Amino acid sequence: MESLRRNFFNGSQCNKRKITWIKWTMTLASKKNGELGISSLYALNRALLFKWVWRFISRDNSLWCRLILSMHGSKLPSSSPFRYSTWLSIIREIHSLKDRGVDLVSHCRIHVGNGLRTNFWKEVWIGDNPLCVLFPRIFALETNKDSSVAVKLSSVTSSLRRPVRGGSESSQLSLLQEYIEGTILSSLEDSGFGILKMRKVSFEFKDV
Repeated sequence: MESLRRNFFNGSQCNKRKITWIKWTMTLASKKNGELGISSLYALNRALLFKWVWRFISRDNSLWCRLILSMHGSKLPSSSPFRYSTWLSIIREIHSLKDRGVDLVSHCRIHVGNGLRTNFWKEVWIGDNPLCVLFPRIFALETNKDSSVAVKLSSVTSSLRRPVRGGSESSQLSLLQEYIEGTILSSLEDSGFGILKMRKVSFEFKDV
């Protein structure tokens, strides 16, 4: 479809090709940059694919979401027990965008309710980055790296493999405790990812 549109704008008909006066990538560029601002079907398709991923991680409780959860689990899969998996193909496209500098999932943050379904260390539920990235020395001491928010809020140090020593470890522990201080859990389930402010990304769409 992208190729047909390109030929249409270039004035090509059947087997007759005309001179291309402007690159197709420039045709797709926005009017703010002095180009035509023709929407890219490639970009639109990737946006629609990510909408399915967003629905999955937001746990919208739809029949589709419950089916994917029962078949593939609660995490974004890197492999599938099924030979042909449409869901895994969608995830691969999202990872492909990440490799090209467009990490959409990193701009999502969980709205914590009771904290039972949210990973304390690896998921973005407070601030703009996972706690394992902000406090790597404490995360290295963690024996249960899949602890939920509900479990860790009761005692941050309960599952560490040894007591925290002085220096950077002690400093990071104090900062971590201060960072999560004031977090209040509720009786609601964790759900509803919010979209964080996204930085402007330069992305070149290749012709299909």
